[in-house]
Amino acid sequence: MKILVVGYGPGGVAAAVTAKTFAPETDVTILTEEAVSAHRKPGASLALQNPDTHALDIPDWSIVALRKKHVRVVQGVTVTDGDTSAKTLAVQSSDGKVSKKHYDILILATGGIPLVPDIPGTGLKGVYTMQSIVDALTLGRAVAKAKSVVIVGAGFSGLEVAERLLSMEKEVHLIMRSRPLRRLLEPDMSGELVSRLPASLHVHSGSSPKAVLGSRRVTAVAVDGEEIPADAVVFMTGVRPNTSLAEGLGLRIGALGGITVDSKMRTSEKSVYAVGDCIEMPDAYTGRPTLMPIGSVAARAGRQAGAAAAGSKKVYDDTSLRFQYDRVFKTDVICAGLSSEIAKDAGMNTRVTYLEDTTEFAKLALLVNPEGFLVGGQVLSSRMGAILGYQILERVRTHAHLDEHPLLEPRHERIKTMLERTLGPIRS
Repeated sequence: MKILVVGYGPGGVAAAVTAKTFAPETDVTILTEEAVSAHRKPGASLALQNPDTHALDIPDWSIVALRKKHVRVVQGVTVTDGDTSAKTLAVQSSDGKVSKKHYDILILATGGIPLVPDIPGTGLKGVYTMQSIVDALTLGRAVAKAKSVVIVGAGFSGLEVAERLLSMEKEVHLIMRSRPLRRLLEPDMSGELVSRLPASLHVHSGSSPKAVLGSRRVTAVAVDGEEIPADAVVFMTGVRPNTSLAEGLGLRIGALGGITVDSKMRTSEKSVYAVGDCIEMPDAYTGRPTLMPIGSVAARAGRQAGAAAAGSKKVYDDTSLRFQYDRVFKTDVICAGLSSEIAKDAGMNTRVTYLEDTTEFAKLALLVNPEGFLVGGQVLSSRMGAILGYQILERVRTHAHLDEHPLLEPRHERIKTMLERTLGPIRS
């Protein structure tokens, strides 16, 4: 059996490796336009300042590592078209030559396309988006001599870029339509995050850019009657599913603009699966279609698609669970499961409980549904945030009642446990 995977991101690699694991005799090939090795997206802003850094490489996903697992990666090629009845893809190499490749199973991991607001001036020189390490390298070279940079969008990536540019001693303006991580954090948590941003970062909240100004090159951004001088503008305003190949193959596209898939990541065509930013998938709680351009979700979806493509009947129960972690401005930021904003869109009522640990400079938001089951949570912490985040995720996955499964032992119990581990049992 021959499996072709289009895309070298988390979903594509996870699908390829899992398929090979479940069916070792299968011929698995990844086709990608990328000319660089697989890399981490969280932290990709490091390349702005350190273009030669290897800190972002994912060793297990390198060409050499995948070759050892008998997964072949063909780089620098573009899949331009295909025929699902003949089970072939038209593949164009860097020299323009087109060849046909046959498949028995096809897995699409074509990612997303940056969303840029429809405002005047976005086509000027000095306007950028940042989706990949190549984009980061391009932007890094462009802003090396820049004095003022405007970032539009306050998601994880926008905050990362802002932090990196500040460390490069740039004047950085962050424009956000409402508040940071609006769909992922509760309003109080967004407020807490804003309080942790450095005073040197110029934050423009509740605003949207009206135009990018300049003749041929960017000179400023117009926001609420103000003109912010800028040598470069970076739009970090999300992505939309890249479905051009899927549409050419005749696959069903959903109302949200993504490729529709079932719980096994199978598309409307029996021999084709899809994962990652290009799909809309059933939500873990409501079953409603949702877009989840999240690396960890893409990897779990890839694992599911790879298993199914290899003939396994296994269905993983955590495929569509949201989990996002990043560390920005000396703060661990973790979002697990649903937020009240996402739950509201899905027609679910939630109740939010807030917890604080002043010794760890930590604040938590925990969401339960009307039945009292934990459905999501968020953590802002100076350290150890990932531990709390994974505790929340596990309780969301197992539909736990929070009062039956507290997140951490009380502090005195943790100290007692540590002392007993070191000194032996403590008698009362």
